[in-house]
Amino acid sequence: MTDEAGHTQAELDALQRMLGAPRSDLEALLQPALAKQVSVNQVSDLLGQSWARLKELRQLGKDDWGVAWKDPKIATALAKANHFLQPDDTFSLDKAGNALAQAYSCAVESGEAPLNLARIRAGEALLGALLQEYRRAAEFYAQAAVLPGLDPSLQWRYQSRRALILADLGREFMDNAALEECIHIYQDTVLTLVPKIQKPLDWATTQNDLGNALGVLGQRRRGTRMLEESVIAFENALSERGREKVSLEWAATQNNLGNTLGILGQRENNTEMLEKSLQAFECALEVRTQENSPREWASTQNNLGSVLQALGQRKNDTQLLKRSVEAYKQVLLQWTRDQVPLHWAATLNNLGTALRMLGEHRKSPRTLEKSVAAYRNALAERTRERVPQDWAMTQNNLGAALQKLGEREENTQILEHAIAAYENALKEWTHEQMPVAWAMTMANLAVAQKTLAQRLNDVGLARVALTGFEAVAQVFRSASHAQYYEFATEQVAKTQRILKELGGD
Repeated sequence: MTDEAGHTQAELDALQRMLGAPRSDLEALLQPALAKQVSVNQVSDLLGQSWARLKELRQLGKDDWGVAWKDPKIATALAKANHFLQPDDTFSLDKAGNALAQAYSCAVESGEAPLNLARIRAGEALLGALLQEYRRAAEFYAQAAVLPGLDPSLQWRYQSRRALILADLGREFMDNAALEECIHIYQDTVLTLVPKIQKPLDWATTQNDLGNALGVLGQRRRGTRMLEESVIAFENALSERGREKVSLEWAATQNNLGNTLGILGQRENNTEMLEKSLQAFECALEVRTQENSPREWASTQNNLGSVLQALGQRKNDTQLLKRSVEAYKQVLLQWTRDQVPLHWAATLNNLGTALRMLGEHRKSPRTLEKSVAAYRNALAERTRERVPQDWAMTQNNLGAALQKLGEREENTQILEHAIAAYENALKEWTHEQMPVAWAMTMANLAVAQKTLAQRLNDVGLARVALTGFEAVAQVFRSASHAQYYEFATEQVAKTQRILKELGGD
C-alpha cells in the first residue's frame, strides 16, 4: 500500500467511526473521488456528502420508483438499479447508472407522465453526483425541471438542486465558472419560481444558498462587491427565516452571514464589520447547541474562535483572545482526533495561534508553552507526507511560538528549535513554487538567526541571517509588497550593524 493510500485508509477509518456507514459503501464512494485527484483534506467532507446522497438515493428508490409503470421493463430496470445500490457485494454505481438510463429510455418510449420521468432523472442526477460527475448531475436536474406540466414546486426543487451541484463543483474543485453559472441560475431562474409573497420560506432558502455561492466566489475575487451581495442575500433570507418560525435554518443563515462579514471585515480592515460577524455567530450558537446539533455547533464555535482571534489581535484585547482560546477548546470536544483527525489538527493549529497571541501579552511563559504544545499535537496528524502544505504552515507557526518563547526566556536552545521549525516549513514553501510564502517564512527564520547570533556572538550565523534578509527583500520588491520590502531592508541594515559589532566584515 502506498503512503497516499495509507493516509486515505486512515481517513476512511475515521469517517466510518463518525458516520456509522458500512465500510464497503465508503470504499465504493471513495473511488470516484480519488479519480478526481482530491486532496486528503477533501476526503472527509466529500465522502460525508456522498454518503448523505447515497442514503437519499436509496430512499428515492423506495419512495418514488415503486409506482405503477406503463411498461414492466421500466420497473425491472429500476429494480436492478435498486439492487446495485444496496450495501452488499453487488454494490455498483456504474451498474446502477446503466439500469437507470435503461429505465429512463423505456419511460420516454412508453410516454410516461412528466412526474415519473422526473423521478428517474432525479435519481440519475444523484448518481452522477456520487460519481463526482457534477456537470452531468446538474444537467439531469435541469432536464427534470423543464419537463412539461411539472408542478412549480418540483421545478424549484430540481433547479435548486442543479444550482447546488454546481456550487459544490465550484467550491471543491476551484471551478469559478461553475460558481458563476450557479449564481445566474439562482438569480434568473430559481428565484422566479418562488415569489417572496407566495413562497416566503422557499424564497428565503434560495437567498441563503445564493449568499453561499456569492461568498465563495467573492472570497476568490478581488474587491468586495460580490461579498457585499452575499451579505444582502443572507439578510434577505433572514427577513423570512425568523428564529421563531424555523430556528435551525435561522441559525444556519446567521452562521453563513458571520462568515461573509468576517471575510469582508478582514479584507476592508474594518473592526465594526468583524464585530457584526461576531454577533452573527453568537446568534447562531443560541440555537446551535452541542446537544441538538453537535456538528453544526462545532463548526460555528470554530468560526467564533477565528473572529474573536482577529478582533483580539486588532484591538490588542486579551479578553477577546481568551474567549478565542475557549472557543477552540469547545470545538475539540466535538472534532476529536478519533473521528475527524485533520479537522482536529486544524483546530489545534488555530488554538496554538490564539495561545501564542495571548502569550505575547503575558509575563509568564506558560501560555506560550501551551501554544508550542498545541502546534506539536497538530503535527501528529498534519504530517508532511499526508498534508504537506498544512504541515509547512504549522511548522512556521511552531517556529513563531518557539521564537517568542526563546526570546522571553533568553533560551538559545529554544531559539535553535524555532530555526529548525522554520527550516522545515521551507522544505515545502520553496522559493520557486511559493515565493511570497517562502519570503515570509525566510524573514521569520532570519530574525531568529539574527537573535541567536547576538546571543552566541556567532559571526557566521549573522552572515546567514543577512543573506536571508537580502533574498527576502528582493522577493518583496519584485512582488511590490512595499511594507514588507521596507521591513526587510531595515533588517538588512540592522544585521549589517550587528555583524560589524561582532567583528565580521
